[in-house]
Amino acid sequence: MYNPFTRHPKENNMKGWFPHCKSAICIGVRLYFTSLLFIIHGIFPFIPIPRWLNLNDSANYLLKEKEKRK
Repeated sequence: MYNPFTRHPKENNMKGWFPHCKSAICIGVRLYFTSLLFIIHGIFPFIPIPRWLNLNDSANYLLKEKEKRK
């Protein structure tokens, strides 16, 4: 039987809905704070962006998360 809550996670090598939800929320929160900090930095350029939130480290984080799914 078709179950939209488990089909996508299983297609992406996740064990079920909860691990998928946890992973998606963690990535979303990280990207939210990164985006927010970049907006603040755009308005107030004297506020530095921490290294762990810069573009290179954020891209590396996303690539590592993607590799976990293989």
